[in-house]
Amino acid sequence: MEKLKSFLVTRMLLILLAVLAAEGAVSLLVERVILPVILRLSGDGVTEAVRLRDVLAIAGGALFGNGQQVLLSRIGGSVPVLLLMLCMLLYLFPILAGILFYVRLVTDRVDAMQKERDAERNAYEEQRNLMLSDIAHDLRTPIMTISGYAGALADGMVSSEEQKQEYLEAIRRKSMRLGELINVFFDYVRLGSAHFTLRKKQIDLHEMLLECAAGLYSDVEEAGMELRVEIPETPYPVCADRAQLMRVIWNLLINAIRHNPAGTQILLRADRMAGIERIAVADTGVRIERKAEDLFEPFAKGDESRTGETGSGLGLSVAKKITEMHGYSLELIQPFEDMTKAFVIAVPREEDSDKD
Repeated sequence: MEKLKSFLVTRMLLILLAVLAAEGAVSLLVERVILPVILRLSGDGVTEAVRLRDVLAIAGGALFGNGQQVLLSRIGGSVPVLLLMLCMLLYLFPILAGILFYVRLVTDRVDAMQKERDAERNAYEEQRNLMLSDIAHDLRTPIMTISGYAGALADGMVSSEEQKQEYLEAIRRKSMRLGELINVFFDYVRLGSAHFTLRKKQIDLHEMLLECAAGLYSDVEEAGMELRVEIPETPYPVCADRAQLMRVIWNLLINAIRHNPAGTQILLRADRMAGIERIAVADTGVRIERKAEDLFEPFAKGDESRTGETGSGLGLSVAKKITEMHGYSLELIQPFEDMTKAFVIAVPREEDSDKD
């Protein structure tokens, strides 16, 4: 709406200037050319200059009042009358043309905005339908696995204890995966809610990063990878929602674990640059071929051929939302120093950051 107001006001001022310029040109034409001709053709011996406003007053009286006698007394022939009418039309033409042009401009602009809204609504509907389809697909896979294994156990199709334990372990893993998917869907919807607010307080950013790394060491080892941590020992106080910020780091680290082959080296680093604290989650794994600007969209899954297991496609979108709500930035950098890629969070220094 503000863009429309600005557009209309700007165009109105431009049209007004154009109308005033055209009126000035018409006035010169009438007073310097047409009026002298009218005076010579009238033959009444009038030699003094007649201004345009006098001519319009006479013409207006002739058309809308009882000025016919005045007009006839001043002008004696039909040609001067026609020239006088022409003067009035020339004087009114820029105003009428400006009004019609402005109305057409407003109409075209409103039509264009309506088309944009229709296109956005159609894109939203398409994205929503795709999202619902992806949600159903991501939930269906673990549910079908759990159902199949549970059915086999219930029907007595598994005889050995070893195989039973294998099926039960598979059910446990898929149940945990199902819980993770539901949680990330819930987080995504909750972050988009107007009622959601961050619970900021003073925290030590470096201590929080070390806690995240410690909590995922076992996952890194099970995946056959190596985690390198380069976090300064000195505290770095920031005003932030600790739980939500930890969720961002966890999402980035888990993505690095899930979507890279065994032997990948993962780096969690915090270093200070000009005006910011830079947090980097980097790895030596496979390069992401998807465009960086599309990677943070809902259900974006990067290059799905990289691994056999794909996520919900919401983890990076949730991370992006949380960082932006804090006033931070999150971007993908490829390559990153001696690493293949890195997700980098820029955290402003405490004196420059927003405080609640």
